[in-house]
Amino acid sequence: MPSTSSNFLYSLITMALVGSILTLSLASYVNPLKERAEVNRLRDVLNQVANEAEEALGIISEHNATSHIFIQLPSMIGDRDYWIGFANDSSRVWVEGAFGRIGGSGGQKYCVYLAREAFASGVFEGRYVLALLNCSLSGTVPQLVLGHQGR
Repeated sequence: MPSTSSNFLYSLITMALVGSILTLSLASYVNPLKERAEVNRLRDVLNQVANEAEEALGIISEHNATSHIFIQLPSMIGDRDYWIGFANDSSRVWVEGAFGRIGGSGGQKYCVYLAREAFASGVFEGRYVLALLNCSLSGTVPQLVLGHQGR
């Protein structure tokens, strides 16, 4: 009888070890797929905001108008916080974004460039869900300001 009990125990330990190895192998395969899907979703959000901004720039330039656009965005991407914001230099405007909180230890930033020139500023954190894009003309220079509802 003692030999049967010890064989059972060794078999149980071996099966637990094999199960752990299989679980870790599956996790190492799935994590990069999840990461890629989250990055693609962040890029989709950046493209969505860039498209809304391009459309707004066209309207305000054509009609000399001011507009306030609300954009529904996800509160999180996967299980990660994210932020997006406008940035510009002397020749280009872009929407940038990254995972984490604003000013956190820097992860990789992703950018989508706009075709039109403007002065752009503002940051949006995903936890607010509803982004507010204010568009106006200051003289002849279009201005974009990104924020969230209530700010």
